[in-house]
Parts: sequence; C-alpha cells; structure tokens
Amino acid sequence: MSKLTDLRDEHYRGINDKDVDAVANTVSENVLTINPTGETKGIEPFRQFGIAFFAAAPDARIVADRTLEDGNVIVTEGRYSGTQTGDLVSPEQTIPASGRPFEFRFVDIMTVEDGKISDHRIYWDNLGFMMQLGAFG
Repeated sequence: MSKLTDLRDEHYRGINDKDVDAVANTVSENVLTINPTGETKGIEPFRQFGIAFFAAAPDARIVADRTLEDGNVIVTEGRYSGTQTGDLVSPEQTIPASGRPFEFRFVDIMTVEDGKISDHRIYWDNLGFMMQLGAFG
C-alpha cells in the first residue's frame, strides 16, 4: 500500500468507528471540503459535517471499492450505507430521522500535503440519497 492509501484508510476507519477526532487528525487545519451540500474551509466545519452524519446514522459504514492515485492525489470510488435513526442536521435544514436504510455510491478526491488531506472533494447523488430517506416524494 502507498502512503496515500494508508492515510485514506485511516480516514475511513475513523468514519466507520464514528471517531471524529481520528477523522479530523487526517486533515489539515485549513482543509478545503467540497461536497453536494456546499464548500467549507477549515477543520471545524469539517468536524461538524462528520458529527452530523455520525448522529444521523450511527451504524453507517464506508467502503472503498476502487482506488486511483496520481502524485499527491488519491481518488476513491466507494459506497456509504446505513440507517437514518437520528436527525440529519445541517445549517440549511434538518432531515428528521426516518428509520430508513440508505446506500449510495460516491467519489472521494483527496489531495495530500505534508501528510494531511488539504483538499477533500466528495461527490454523490444527493437527490437519490434524500429520496432514500423519504425527504422527497
């Protein structure tokens, strides 16, 4: 395994263990995060994003299916699944606990500088995810 894969795996272990400190330890203080809900800069918004998902789906698991590396960038195609037993809270809205299972595929692009993730871009079908939770339709 490469150092990039090791760092990604450490990041995903933290997610699967619901250990926000372990996850945050893999990113830089000024991490840029881009995902379907928006763009943030810094470790605190990054932590809050993780805490929201951990509270909404304590049983959720992340799995890496395919990995590509180029220089200091690692790209992962994977799956995230669980059951929404808690509210999914964001600054824009709260999706009440639905009790529904979900699974979605994602693409995770991580740029690593000085042994930490400095740029983290996560892409997934958010409409499909919200429909699985019963937030639409």
